Amino acid sequence: MRATTTDRSSEEPRGSVAASLDELAEIGRDINGGVTRIAWSPELFEAYAWVRDRLEALGIPVEIDAAGNLLARWEVGTGLPVLVGSHLDTVPTGGRFDGVLGVVAAVHAVELLKGEGFEPGRPLWIAAFMDEEGTRFNTALFGSRAFAGGDVRELGDRVDASGTTLREAMAAAGFDLERVGDARRVGRVGAYLELHVEQGRVLEAEGRDIGVVTSIVGLRGYRVRLLGEANHAGTTPMQLRRDAFVGAARIALELRDQARARKDVTTNVGKIAVAPGGANVVPGLADFTIDARAATPESMADVERLVRETVARVATEESLEFDLQQTFSLEPLELDPRLADAVEHAAIIEGARTMRMSSGAGHDAMVVGRHVPAAMFFVPSRGGISHSPDEFSDPSHVDLGMRVLATALRDFLRAE
Repeated sequence: MRATTTDRSSEEPRGSVAASLDELAEIGRDINGGVTRIAWSPELFEAYAWVRDRLEALGIPVEIDAAGNLLARWEVGTGLPVLVGSHLDTVPTGGRFDGVLGVVAAVHAVELLKGEGFEPGRPLWIAAFMDEEGTRFNTALFGSRAFAGGDVRELGDRVDASGTTLREAMAAAGFDLERVGDARRVGRVGAYLELHVEQGRVLEAEGRDIGVVTSIVGLRGYRVRLLGEANHAGTTPMQLRRDAFVGAARIALELRDQARARKDVTTNVGKIAVAPGGANVVPGLADFTIDARAATPESMADVERLVRETVARVATEESLEFDLQQTFSLEPLELDPRLADAVEHAAIIEGARTMRMSSGAGHDAMVVGRHVPAAMFFVPSRGGISHSPDEFSDPSHVDLGMRVLATALRDFLRAE
C-alpha cells in the first residue's frame, strides 16, 4: 500500500521555474508565509502528486518506493542512468526553494529537452528523496540513505514532538519500515547530479551566478540529556543548585566559542526542552541537540572529541548526570572533479559567472556520492537566508540553474 496523492492530472507543465516554485509553496503554506511539509505528512505527499502529474504528462512514469522516495524514470538509450535529485520536505515554517528547486528544475529541464526533440543516449532518473531535513524524527537523509543501501530500520523507534514513532508515521502513510531495504537502487545508477540554492552569502557577495560544489562538510548529530535536581528557585542558594539548563547553556556557548576559533567548523544547539518547566522551579532536566560540522576528516574528528569532552566536563562542574547519544554521522565528501568540470562548462555555455566552492550544508548528494560519481551546483540565496519564510532566490537565477542543468544533461546523457 502507498500513500494516496491528490489528482492534478488536468494540469500541464508550463511557465517559469519561479512560477512552479510559487505553486508548490501553496502546499503546506502557513500563516507566517512559510512552508511546512515534514516527513511522511499529507502535505509532502501532495507535493509529490504535483511533481508526479507533471512528469507523467511528459510520458515519464513515477513511483514511490519503499522508503517514501519519489522516483521517475525516463527509460531510453542504454547503460546506467543519470540520477537528478533533491527533496521536497521542508523544515517547519521553511522556505520555498531549499531542495524544491532541484526537483522542480529537473521537471522543467526534461520539458525543455523533450521540447527540443532531444534523444538521450542513456536513461534519466529523477528523485525526490524522503526526509532530507530530518526535523521531525532526527532522521536526516533518510530516503537517500535507504536508496544507497543503508539500514535505516534502527531509526523506527524515534519519536516526533507528539510522541509518534517513525514506524507509526510510516504505517499511517501506508509504508512498512521492515521493507525499506527494497528501496536500495544505487547500484543501478551511473552518476548523480543535484541543483540547490546556496543557503549562504558567498555567491551574492562575489557577484557570481553559479557555484560549482567541490566538497560537502561532514556532519555529527547528538542528543544530550542533563539531569540535575528540580527545586524551589527562591529558596535554593545559587551555589547549591544543580541546574540542568545552566549546564546546557554553558555547553552551547563553549561549543560556539570553540567553533569560532577553528576554520570551517560550525556547532549549533537547535532544539532544547527543560523540565519541570515552572517559572519558579530550578530545571532538573535539559534535553537538547547538538549539530556539529567540519570540512575535513581531521577537523571532524577534532570536533567530535570536543563535543564529548565539553559535555562531560561541564556536567561534572555543574554536578549533573549526563547521557550523550550520537544520532547522526557522515564524513566529509569530495565530489567528482570530472563531473564538476562538466557542470562548470555547462554554466559557461549558458553565460553564467561561476566559482568553485564547498558546501556547509548536508545534502542527499553526500550520501549518493559515496557510491557513484556525483556533482552539485548552487544558485545564489538572497542575503544567505534559508530555512526561513524569507528564503529567496531571484527568478533569473532559478531559471539559469534549470538551463545549466539541462545543458549538463545533454552532455551527461550521451551514450556510454
